[in-house]
Amino acid sequence: MDKTKMSIDEQVEFLMQGTEYGDEMLKQAMKSELRQRLIEVKQEGRPLRVYCGYDPTRPDLHLGHTITMRKLAQFQQLGHEVTFLIGNYTSLIGDPSDKDKLRPLLSPEEVARNSSTYAEQVFHILDREKTTIRYNAEWLSKLTFEDLIKLCSNFTVQQFITRENFKLRWEKNEPIFVHEFFYSVMQGFDAYTMRSDVQVGGTDQLFNIV
Repeated sequence: MDKTKMSIDEQVEFLMQGTEYGDEMLKQAMKSELRQRLIEVKQEGRPLRVYCGYDPTRPDLHLGHTITMRKLAQFQQLGHEVTFLIGNYTSLIGDPSDKDKLRPLLSPEEVARNSSTYAEQVFHILDREKTTIRYNAEWLSKLTFEDLIKLCSNFTVQQFITRENFKLRWEKNEPIFVHEFFYSVMQGFDAYTMRSDVQVGGTDQLFNIV
């Protein structure tokens, strides 16, 4: 079957297969949101703009990465635009999502070395002709301190403290560094800059995505 001919409802069911949110109400809300986005882009006569970000903290993509990459591949099968975003700037901070302690900072040299391998390995799963590769240093490195202040003024410390790993560290009286809060802000700015309709991510990314 040519998946590009699927109806909106068929696309929703196909894309929601295998997804997990840890909460059925949230899953249904996300399902409804996806359906609405599909309706909107159909009216605009364009495909969805979909992306997933990968921080090059190691030289190689691993098995866990393939889960989200296969979901991106499903979007490609339906004819949507897919961007494989290499987080060569966010990785300088390090995603605290699944960590109960501060993640060690990487040097720019380490990040550049790791990034070079990701750009080729991705095509073991994604279609080379249908995949756009971008690097978030393209826009994040240009932000001024004034820009960062304006971005952060949209959020409160309380919002970040509700995050499970931060909450646990707070309760244990373990240090939480200010720069760790920036990660979610930067990820949100990625989606805004690329004008994305859909962001794909692991369950550890749920806080950043929502």
